Amino acid sequence: MKNKLLLIASFLIVFSRTANAQTEADTTVRLFKSGMAIYAELGLLPNNKAIRDQLTQLGVKPFEGLMGSIVLARRTESEKWFSEGRIIIMNSTNYTTDKNVKKAYLSGIGIGTDGGPKLVNTSRWNVMIPLGVDLMLYRLNIKSNGNATIGQVINNPSSFQAVKLFTPNVNIHGGLGVDYKMNLFPKVNDKVYLSGKVTYHQPLLGKRKWKGENVTISDLPSLKVNQVYVQVGFVVFPKPHDKKWGKMH
Repeated sequence: MKNKLLLIASFLIVFSRTANAQTEADTTVRLFKSGMAIYAELGLLPNNKAIRDQLTQLGVKPFEGLMGSIVLARRTESEKWFSEGRIIIMNSTNYTTDKNVKKAYLSGIGIGTDGGPKLVNTSRWNVMIPLGVDLMLYRLNIKSNGNATIGQVINNPSSFQAVKLFTPNVNIHGGLGVDYKMNLFPKVNDKVYLSGKVTYHQPLLGKRKWKGENVTISDLPSLKVNQVYVQVGFVVFPKPHDKKWGKMH
């Protein structure tokens, strides 16, 4: 009899622990929701007049003063907090069709994260304080964009090679974010946000020299990205699709 009671008690303890673990897992799933986001991020480059002026003096058409980025992110949030992992693809290129004119193409790529508390969370609005850091690598590509014969290219190939310079930095940022909650495609989406942020970015590594292959440029001004950025996009939380066992006949 004692053995049966011990066996029943052991079974109840194991079942209770399993149920509690499942409840905790379900609670975690309910507390934190995950979705995907895509943003357009825009900022001016007013601090880079020196580098743009020097390029002009060297006969190179400089990159634009407007910088645009596509940001792909994974959003995770609860009732009081949010976080995002970011992939940043940045470009500030002067797209013109001028021939036989040297032009500077500025681009960048990076990864980062931001997150923070939600000051407001209602059925329609989130108001947040995003704080984060980005690891960025910038590239300055100078091309001649010229026309030439195959003989000219073969006899003088160096004249037609693009100049590629790189500079890295670590940027911290902080600001204010707002989500407007929309009921778009409710059959497939749990939530959809129209999201916007205004943040100020500040490089941590200071002035970084431009570097090419086996060379460091001594006199070209460093890239300055400390400025205000405006970010607008959509955040989508798809409905979970749980696997269900079909009925056995």
